[in-house]
Amino acid sequence: MSDPDGKTLGQRDAAHHLHPFTDNRELADAGGPTVIERGEGCYLWDDQGHRYLDALAGLWCVNVGYGRKELADVAARQMQQLAYYNTFFNTTTAPTVELAETLAALMPGHLNTALFANSGSEVCDSAIRLARFYWQLVGKPSKRIVIGREEGYHGSTLATISAGGVGAMHAQGGIGMPDFAHIEAPYKFLRGQDMSEAAFAQQAAHALEIKIKELGAENVALFICEPIQGAGGLIFPPEGYLQEVQRICQRHDVLFVLDEVISAFGRLGAWSAAELFGLSPDFITLAKGLSSGYQPISALMISDPIADKLRDAEGGLAHGFTYSGHPVAAAVALENLNILKREKLIERVAQDIGPYFQRALTRLAGHPLVGEVRSLGLLGAVELIQDKARHILFDPPGVVAAVCRENLRERGIIVRAVRDTLLIAPPFVVTHDQVDDIVDTLEAALEYIRKELGIIAEEQKVADVVEHTAEPLAGKVALVTGASRGIGAEVARVFARAGATVFLLARDAEGLAARQAEIEAEGGTAVSVPADLSRPEGMAVLLEAIENGGGRLDVLVLNAAVLGDLKPLPDIENASWDRVIDLNLSAAFRLLAALHPLLSASNAGRCIFVTSGAARGAHANWGAYAASKAGIEAMMRVYAAENRKFGIRANAVDPGAMRTGMRATAFPDEDPGSVSPVKAAGPVFLRLAVADCSFSGAVIPVLDKAEAAE
Repeated sequence: MSDPDGKTLGQRDAAHHLHPFTDNRELADAGGPTVIERGEGCYLWDDQGHRYLDALAGLWCVNVGYGRKELADVAARQMQQLAYYNTFFNTTTAPTVELAETLAALMPGHLNTALFANSGSEVCDSAIRLARFYWQLVGKPSKRIVIGREEGYHGSTLATISAGGVGAMHAQGGIGMPDFAHIEAPYKFLRGQDMSEAAFAQQAAHALEIKIKELGAENVALFICEPIQGAGGLIFPPEGYLQEVQRICQRHDVLFVLDEVISAFGRLGAWSAAELFGLSPDFITLAKGLSSGYQPISALMISDPIADKLRDAEGGLAHGFTYSGHPVAAAVALENLNILKREKLIERVAQDIGPYFQRALTRLAGHPLVGEVRSLGLLGAVELIQDKARHILFDPPGVVAAVCRENLRERGIIVRAVRDTLLIAPPFVVTHDQVDDIVDTLEAALEYIRKELGIIAEEQKVADVVEHTAEPLAGKVALVTGASRGIGAEVARVFARAGATVFLLARDAEGLAARQAEIEAEGGTAVSVPADLSRPEGMAVLLEAIENGGGRLDVLVLNAAVLGDLKPLPDIENASWDRVIDLNLSAAFRLLAALHPLLSASNAGRCIFVTSGAARGAHANWGAYAASKAGIEAMMRVYAAENRKFGIRANAVDPGAMRTGMRATAFPDEDPGSVSPVKAAGPVFLRLAVADCSFSGAVIPVLDKAEAAE
């Protein structure tokens, strides 16, 4: 969808919408966000028609799946009857009453009172405020300090950021509030891998007691924790930890707040983690699965002794929100809970799909990049590691998991990445086949990442060889197509400086002559071959030139291409399509087929294809060009696979955003300084051309502008 000025919905969004938890500059540079258009069951579709299996249930919340008509119908009926009224000033609505009663029945027996809000942030914030107010009411106003945990997440208000332990949030105006403290997370993979479960549980829980004594129990209002730390990376508590921190809270007269925004309503195979682990918290915070994300609603469940004091407070309770207990949100939440009961979805998580999901994930445990697999119910974490045997993590953290997440997205699976952990939490209606799809695709993505990491290490070795060798291509013969300008001309110059004899091929005789003169002025050797390979006589001219030059070829660079019409596929005329495909793909194939015998005869045959991000859909309206480059990548992979045993190495280079003449045509208003210079391409091609390069079948990106400048 676009506006009259031709801007896409994503571009319009980037101009006027500040996205949460997003690098908004990067988003704008990418042309705006992916526009999600519809959902059904576990699947989502964007406005380009791409389908994704949502293995994160939105943000841990779409438990009953997308497209539930019964929830839409309930919302419509309630809107028609009573769209809104507040619960201030001695009023309520029927759905609000029924939801409060239902939650009192579902949560542990001493939690019989609900305060409603709109988000997890609001109810966690409310728990902090009401806990402090409670201590004030019972004559202990000094009890104000909130203890949270490192990597804990409780929301985005100032209070909940302070209670949480996510450093990136603290760095953005969230630190500095008084009366907040933190203890370490019970993160056994990082902090206790050499300890027994019981010993680590005791150590991690004891940190709370140490902190309470340090601060003085008379000053500590509450300890807040997620049963399983979600946004912190799905940190699962060691057995006995939660029960022990509850005992510590009780022993020191500190309120225990259990943040069940993610875990409640079946995610763990029970109505609550409190039920599953036998806990009796003073507050439970609920959100997300309460309505399966169909309406914004949350609830703070308050234990009887605290609720009684709050009810009796002189002057009433001065706390709440405009939409507390919103009738439409409450009605939808009630029907969502009815679906969970009616379809026995929580029992399914506990007895069927949850155990199946956990068994499927364990298939990944033996992968060289997987340090640990953690799961319970329909929560799963796959922690990646650089060196499993020596327990060495990736440095810097977060890069590998983010690359893996994006690779999964390209394959149609949505997961989340935190540091170097991949987080998975599909809807409760996920099928066995869909679980297999998630795990199989994740395994394929891990294999891709492992290969790419190997290539990075290998390329560094090759770079060292190139750096310390005066003429790494000495005695070699290279042919570069599209050599009259742009990337082709730069690659030809670099190869000549590296000692190769370079055949320059293009249709532009004048441009080739100029390039040859430049190379020879630097002391290099070049042969111009002005020829049009779309004509039979053009191939004959080239083959004759190579034969006259000694009949040898070691390196072939397939770079020549035309952009064609910048139109969606259905709008491209047949003749235009044929021209682009013939010049970009068919001509490359014919040239490769003709020169393959020469590459085979070389003791270090190399073929380098030039691809583009357009091959992977980076530019939606570059239809014919994108298709031709996708074909180039496919041809490269096939050729690499066919010839791996015989010594020929084939790879592709993706120049990325590089200021070529072709890009200038596509983006005439682009600032040349905002993209990489053409000279950045040369070193990448050189590393792929030398005999020491042993990997094959990979797409290698050109360094970005900042790296090239270094």
